[in-house]
Amino acid sequence: MGSVAIWSTHFVGNRAIVMGDGEDALQFVFHPGFVALSIFVPILVLLPAFLVVGSHDKVGKIRVAIGGSSSGLATCAMHFLGEAGIVNYALSYSIPHVLGAALVAVFACTTALTISFALRVSWTDSWWKRALCGLLLAGGVTGMHWITNTGTSYRLKRLSMPSPGDVTQNQTMIVVIALAVCAIGLLLILAILARRHRRQSADRVQQVVLACATFDPNGRLLVTPEGLLPSQTITKSYTEKSLDDVFSISHPTFLWIYRLSRNWRGIFDLLPSMRKHVHAGQEPVASQPRMVPRKSHSDDAEGSDDSSVIFRELFCVAAAELAEQINEPLEKLGVLYDEIMSTGTTGKISRALFRRSSSYPDVELGSSNPFAFGRGQLLFVVRRASKSEAARLQSQGFRFAGLQNVVEILARRMEVGREELTQSMDRMRSYSIKESMLNPGVHVGCFAVRASVGGGFDVLVRSEAKNLIPTVPFPISCLDDWQLSFLKQMDGWTFTNCLRWLRSKSDSCSEKEQMFITQLDDAFVDMAETMVDNLFQEARLVASPIHVPCLGSDDSYFPGHASIIAFHTIVPIQTRSPSPVMEFSPLSFFKCQQHVYRNTPDHEVFARRVHREFSPILEIDQKRQAARTSRLFRSSQEIPRLTPSKNAPPAHRYKWLSTLDRRASYSSSEPEKSKSGGKSEESHAWGGILVSQEVNIRVDEVGPEISPIEIDPLGVPLGSSGLATTEMEDPKTFVDSLFTICVESR
Repeated sequence: MGSVAIWSTHFVGNRAIVMGDGEDALQFVFHPGFVALSIFVPILVLLPAFLVVGSHDKVGKIRVAIGGSSSGLATCAMHFLGEAGIVNYALSYSIPHVLGAALVAVFACTTALTISFALRVSWTDSWWKRALCGLLLAGGVTGMHWITNTGTSYRLKRLSMPSPGDVTQNQTMIVVIALAVCAIGLLLILAILARRHRRQSADRVQQVVLACATFDPNGRLLVTPEGLLPSQTITKSYTEKSLDDVFSISHPTFLWIYRLSRNWRGIFDLLPSMRKHVHAGQEPVASQPRMVPRKSHSDDAEGSDDSSVIFRELFCVAAAELAEQINEPLEKLGVLYDEIMSTGTTGKISRALFRRSSSYPDVELGSSNPFAFGRGQLLFVVRRASKSEAARLQSQGFRFAGLQNVVEILARRMEVGREELTQSMDRMRSYSIKESMLNPGVHVGCFAVRASVGGGFDVLVRSEAKNLIPTVPFPISCLDDWQLSFLKQMDGWTFTNCLRWLRSKSDSCSEKEQMFITQLDDAFVDMAETMVDNLFQEARLVASPIHVPCLGSDDSYFPGHASIIAFHTIVPIQTRSPSPVMEFSPLSFFKCQQHVYRNTPDHEVFARRVHREFSPILEIDQKRQAARTSRLFRSSQEIPRLTPSKNAPPAHRYKWLSTLDRRASYSSSEPEKSKSGGKSEESHAWGGILVSQEVNIRVDEVGPEISPIEIDPLGVPLGSSGLATTEMEDPKTFVDSLFTICVESR
């Protein structure tokens, strides 16, 4: 576009020069080769110049000087190349005019580029500011043209009798008009597409959307050139099952996708089938999925129309498309953030509902305006990109911007409050730095739960780390047997009684016990000051230390185990958070967070359960079916195959008899013996590999003579070191233990 504008300015200006009182034979005639070549000079120079200036978010003086000088000199080169194409005049130039024209062009281009890119970096480039930059640039180009022309002398070489192939001034005007019309048409198309894109962005306010919040090492946020977050729509809308069935962080569907985002590899081989299942025939259902509670595995296997399953498939597909949008592997997309943002809260309807609700404070929730009336919901996947990853994303056209520069754009597009968005983004930035876990050792903590207004229970957690209960460190690395025995004397006592007993016993103990009592007293007092609430005075001690996950020795190792000397209490439903650094979080979500730590074995359990749930639902590839059928016929002598009885009724009705879960545990260290046959099982060279495969067996309804079934070949050799087991559930966590103690002590 810039080349067309500069080129058109030059030839329109030349058309304004009238030679010989307007005699046709004395007007300019141009050589077509120079005319065509002159349009490509600005393209070849301006594009690298703009890339140099815009290669970094910061406006560097050297880069701006290089870009502005190149642009100005390219404009001059285009002018003189076009002038060299005049075939019927010999031109001579005045050196001072040429230098003055070059200085004007360089100054105008440098100034315009500096202002334009400075506004672009600060995200304050409104349309009128861009128009002023355009006027400055156009003035510089036009001024350069006329300064040069005023110092140019024209000497007639021949009358303008065009030879074949020469271009007259009128013909150049036709080309200029054609290029201008094409440029205007292209700009209109781009404007229409931009408006459509903005309308789609506005429509996403009413949808369930997955957005990517990626931060570079400096804490800047990844945005598109328009200043928006990369995002994909999960579903346009959803219908809740009931008034109590609100899609929140305690919803079973959210808990499922939250765990999935910590182990994207669990759905790699399911994604192609998920895409087919979603796009083939589920669009009408997927457009309005209900947020229904998750059913059991057997129910999900038989009921493929479960809208919860459809929503989870839509989330997986949206996450894969979002990863493709930013050209990153799915496993590097990020982890799901532990909050859901309601969008459309600043619209007229939402403001009216908010004002109406403000006169009815909800005392039990501890807030006069607890709800955000939004039309859509926004989920975030959060991650921290390395320096090399940030550079690669920038090379793909994305930009990293300071939150203060883009928060206004984001808040306006999302229709959310600016302050609310700023606070959420600040929390996401901290969330992306490192996984929050306890340090190894002993801690004193408080497990406080309350009944939730919407059903279930809430647990008191840290605001900056919702996977941790309030704790204070204890100055020893582990508890000895005598210390455990000492603690058991206070089992079930309230905090007040424990503190009173410790202070009364400090004078009649040995020096070692006195030191331990002093440490306990200090830790209990610190815990009470952290809670800042009188309700903690009635919290009861759990004498047996509770083991909780903590930081491992290295990022590649399993989480370690720390010990917590815990107090437990059930507080009234109207209780508010005792401190600004604490808040109540749903107990189900808190429990889910204990299964998602880095390198925890629970990831494999969850991945296995995902396959068990979705494999019977997703469409099986036809080629794979054909290959399997062919393999069955070829290996009919090797695999036990029993056919239905001849007396079986001709009309067969299929039933799901059972779902077999084959779990083969291979060990290279020592052979195991089969429980049934007592034969030594083979030891495989690759060592400890856990192989899990599900086989769904479907048989005909049989008559009096029962026919065995045809066995589908497994992914591992029959008779190898495999052991059939029942469905593996998530292991119990310290949350289950403490909650059980809380309930039983009531």
